Amino acid sequence: MAAASTVSRLVVIIILINVGAISDTTIFAIASAAGLLSSPKLLEREALLGTGWWVNNWATGNYTSYHCKWTGISCNSAGSVTGVSLLWYENDNITGELGRFKFSCFPNLRSFKIHSNYLLSGSIPSEITALPMLQTLELPSNNLTGIIPLEMGRLRNLIHLNLFDNHLMGHIPPTLGRLSKLKILNLSSNSLVGIIPSEMGRWRNLVHLDLSDNFLWGYIPPTLGCLSKLENLHLSSNSLVGNIPSTVGHLTQLTTLAIVSNHINVSIPLEIGNLNFLQVLDLSRNEIGGSIPSTLGHLKRLRSLDLSQNKLVGPIPSSVSHLTQLTFFNMYSNHINGSIPLEIGNLNILQVLDLSNNKLTGSIPSTLGHLNRLTDLELFENKLVGPIPSSVGHLTQLSNFYMYSNLINGSIPLEIGNLNFLQVLDLSDNKLEGPIPSTIAGLVNLTSLSLEYNNLTGSIPSTLGHLNRLTYLELSENKLDGPVPPELMNCSKLRVLELGNNLLSGSIPSEINKLQELNYLNLSHNSINGKILSQLGEIPRIDTVDLSMNNLSGSIPESVRKVPHLYVYGKNFDVEIPNTSENSPPPHHKKIATRLVAIILPMVALLALIFGILFVRRRRDKRVEPAETGEITKCADEFAIWNYDGRITFQDMIEATEDFHIKYCIGTGGYGSVYRARLPSGKVVALKKLHRSETEELASLESFGNEARLLSQIRHRNIVKLYGFCLHRKCMFLIYEYMEMGSLFCVLRTDEEAVGLDWAKRVNVVKGMAHALSYLHHDCTPPIVHRDISSNNVLLNSELEAFVADFGVARLLNFDSSNRTLLAGTYGYIAPELAYTMVVTEKCDVYSFGVVALEVLMGKHPGELLSSSSWSLDKNIKLIDLLDPRLSPPVDQKIRQDIILVSTVAFSCLRSQPKSRPTMQLVSNEFIARNKAPMQKPFHEISILELRNQEMYLVD
Repeated sequence: MAAASTVSRLVVIIILINVGAISDTTIFAIASAAGLLSSPKLLEREALLGTGWWVNNWATGNYTSYHCKWTGISCNSAGSVTGVSLLWYENDNITGELGRFKFSCFPNLRSFKIHSNYLLSGSIPSEITALPMLQTLELPSNNLTGIIPLEMGRLRNLIHLNLFDNHLMGHIPPTLGRLSKLKILNLSSNSLVGIIPSEMGRWRNLVHLDLSDNFLWGYIPPTLGCLSKLENLHLSSNSLVGNIPSTVGHLTQLTTLAIVSNHINVSIPLEIGNLNFLQVLDLSRNEIGGSIPSTLGHLKRLRSLDLSQNKLVGPIPSSVSHLTQLTFFNMYSNHINGSIPLEIGNLNILQVLDLSNNKLTGSIPSTLGHLNRLTDLELFENKLVGPIPSSVGHLTQLSNFYMYSNLINGSIPLEIGNLNFLQVLDLSDNKLEGPIPSTIAGLVNLTSLSLEYNNLTGSIPSTLGHLNRLTYLELSENKLDGPVPPELMNCSKLRVLELGNNLLSGSIPSEINKLQELNYLNLSHNSINGKILSQLGEIPRIDTVDLSMNNLSGSIPESVRKVPHLYVYGKNFDVEIPNTSENSPPPHHKKIATRLVAIILPMVALLALIFGILFVRRRRDKRVEPAETGEITKCADEFAIWNYDGRITFQDMIEATEDFHIKYCIGTGGYGSVYRARLPSGKVVALKKLHRSETEELASLESFGNEARLLSQIRHRNIVKLYGFCLHRKCMFLIYEYMEMGSLFCVLRTDEEAVGLDWAKRVNVVKGMAHALSYLHHDCTPPIVHRDISSNNVLLNSELEAFVADFGVARLLNFDSSNRTLLAGTYGYIAPELAYTMVVTEKCDVYSFGVVALEVLMGKHPGELLSSSSWSLDKNIKLIDLLDPRLSPPVDQKIRQDIILVSTVAFSCLRSQPKSRPTMQLVSNEFIARNKAPMQKPFHEISILELRNQEMYLVD
């Protein structure tokens, strides 16, 4: 009878479902009441409710909604949960630790996916291994920490395991070798250490393996050659040593092999030629020696070949001509000799060819003209001789043509004017002769033209004025004569104009103020006559003007005297030397004025500080204390900070962020989450809402308030302004100036944005950081130690200028603590002495600054380069080998000198003994000082060891 009654109730429910008479919620309630849902299903539903991740999936106050209908939940026919899939744009409630999800309540779970949610933290719970049916576990781009549980080896049905881009540490468990059904394993972009377990060779079904961007060391296990179905192998950005095992030749299904940025130091195995399906081979940034194996010619499907920045020797084998599917060919920075093979012209779909910084000899083969799809041709820093073949005129898709620092002679071919898409042409530092061909004027897309250090003759073609996109024109160190053509002033986007050390005559064109973007002008060592024009000083961006060693006469206009770097010295100089120039000391009356200013300015600053303190105290005395009940009120939740435009209430912030909705969240850091908020006035600010764990541990709200007020008084052009704060026991946040481009970390890791951060801007980023930290350490009372300098805490505005953020927050949250504190800072940027002294000093910031400075130059975290043992091994590594390969190597002498200085400063800041590091004040002064003595070596020959050994600083 009971069974019949149950069947009757089921029939009724089915009929009601079919006619649409009742909702899913009602069905679930009836089924639960009727006992038609077993208790395991109810347990699953309650477990889902307990996470708080599905609060938007049922009506307020209604807890009977059918959970199989919730976002991201899949169930089998029996109503048991089999899949969870939550993406950040589908659910904004995924917060807290992963352990909130009670895996033991879901025995039928086959797939669990949570992607791209930096509010999901904690470790991977070991109870996840109690899922016998689990086939897919994907947790990429979250904020997970801890180790990979050893027990994960019990998930024998696992096929996909993706833990990419978290903060996982420790070793790769050898027990993972038991996952015999595994097809995809991605553990990249974590902080894993140790060796690659040889047990990985058991994964006979594995198709994709990515262990890149970790801290793995040791040898590549030969057992990887047992992965016969493997198609993609990524081991880049680790500290692997030794050789590429010959067993790699057994991976005949492999399409991608990437072992970039390691310490592989044995020759490429001949067996690599067995990989008939290989399309991408990238072994760049290692220490691979020996010759290029001719068996590479067997890889007929190869599309991309990158062997750059190694120690390869010998010639380029002619067998590379068989790689007819190749579109990218990079051998940059090796020791390759011999000539460029004629057969290279067979690679007729090649788009990028980089053979630069090698020891290539012989002439440039005319067969290069067959590569009519080429967009980038880089042959610089070799020993190539002979003329540029006229066949280069066939490379009509070419955008970048670098051939500087060779022994090329003859004239520039007229056919070069056919390269309509050319943007950069650099033929400097060769032995080119004859005139600059007028056909160059047809290169309408040209942005940079560098022909300096040659033997060019004749006049500067007036037709160069047609190049209205030109930003760099460098013609110094030639034998050019005649006047500077006025038509050149039509190149309104010019930033650098280098015409020094020629035979130029005539006067400075009066139209020169049309060059509104001009920053650097060099007309030195010519025979230019006439007057120095006042128009020079009217160029808004002008920074450096060198007019020395000419035949100028008359006085220097007042506007020109204001140019920051003005050089007018020379035995033929017949004009009045400006008082502000570097050519002579200031007169006596100027010295008196300087002293008066030095006395008056500190007095004015002191008075301003006193008034500021009185103002802040007055505001503090007026504020109302937060309600003891903990109820959030509008009064006293935020105060109008000095020099800020008006009072902003707590409610304004709630409305601007829709109660801290995740769509306004632009980042999460160690102390809190950052939101973008538009205030009622229209001003956009960054709002850092402190983690609850931080606010709960605050010993004193008053200390927090007082410290925040002190920090709000800090004013420096390279420090993010703190506008105000909210002070409440339930919610605390800081209000900062908003930076459009976000963090330096994100910019460097986005290729397009990283390329926009050119060498000059990168040098200025480092200088800005140095000046900011010097101010915090030496100009603030009491001194402020940042404690967490990293590329995440350096923000960039729309002009890519650097601003230090989160200054003093560690002290603000631990006001009553001494400098002896829990380990503060970001992993990879922490000074080594903190591991055993636990004492934070200014020198900890200095070390972190050195790490970021190298990161700016390299385009990535310097990683293993930070260890002194690594430095001792890398005696032969050149500075140019470390520079970000996404940017073309610097050619401007001033930029090169700045990069050398930044590198030297960075290595001095990374010294293991804190006392041997410079202060930030010394570093800042070093960047301000002028007239640096250049290194007595070519830029590409300067080694890391030489930079480390430069004693530039006094020991404190």
